[in-house]
Amino acid sequence: MPSQLRIHATMLGVAILFTANYVVSKVAMREIALAFAWVRVAGAAIILWLLARHEGAAPFSRRDARRIVGYSILAVVLNQTLFLSGLSLTTVQVAAILITSIPVFAVGAAIVMGRERASATRIGGIALACAGALLVVGREGFAGTPRSLLGASLIIANCFSYSLYLVLSKPDMARLSPKSIVARMFVVGTVLLLPISATSLSRQQWRAVSPRAWLAVVLVILAPTVAAYLMQAWALRHADSSVVAAYTYVQPVLATFFGALFFGEQIGALIILAAAMIFAGVWLAGRA
Repeated sequence: MPSQLRIHATMLGVAILFTANYVVSKVAMREIALAFAWVRVAGAAIILWLLARHEGAAPFSRRDARRIVGYSILAVVLNQTLFLSGLSLTTVQVAAILITSIPVFAVGAAIVMGRERASATRIGGIALACAGALLVVGREGFAGTPRSLLGASLIIANCFSYSLYLVLSKPDMARLSPKSIVARMFVVGTVLLLPISATSLSRQQWRAVSPRAWLAVVLVILAPTVAAYLMQAWALRHADSSVVAAYTYVQPVLATFFGALFFGEQIGALIILAAAMIFAGVWLAGRA
């Protein structure tokens, strides 16, 4: 077993990379739109496949392969489509606050599946965090625009999808090669995302894409995708899925700073209240 310091340092690194993804992806999607999701997944799939080839891991059984297709749908196809679409419609700040609901969904899914114990405290925590998330969505509906409301709703759906992946994949990440699992997930995701992105890919004016946007694409593929997914898969091998999910707490703090720095976003009192509710709810739900 690696040291606890190494495990937690890895999860912190994942949180930092995922936070940087908000800013860099928003820059790229100004010019490439939904086609960016497929380009990101396809580019990552090539790199991950090359890395996994040289690992020499045992081939997957049919049952393993079927489960990995499910992980790909949850963590690649739905995750990329819902997150990037939602991010393009709302602010970095709102997206980062809502992402902190992942640990709540993870704990709730683990309880429903019988992997973790239910208690009044945990149920109350889940309810409090969900209320905080709904407060953000409601604010976008009343004080924002229809675009931002839709964006917040898509981010919530993304959180639910990704939390299921964290809980369901935990046993296989501990039993099989995490690098091989993630590589297969992205190869499958490249195929499954193609019909969804086909229209956007065909209409995209590729020659008009600026060098800045292409640089953002490369950075997103290498850091928040390849590096972050491999690091998180390794962490799932050595830590509980709820602990891995809890590191999303880091993202709102950094994302709020990045949003103000790069996009001039303002922090509202309702957002602070909602964040406090989500943090308190996740803490209660995650108590052992």
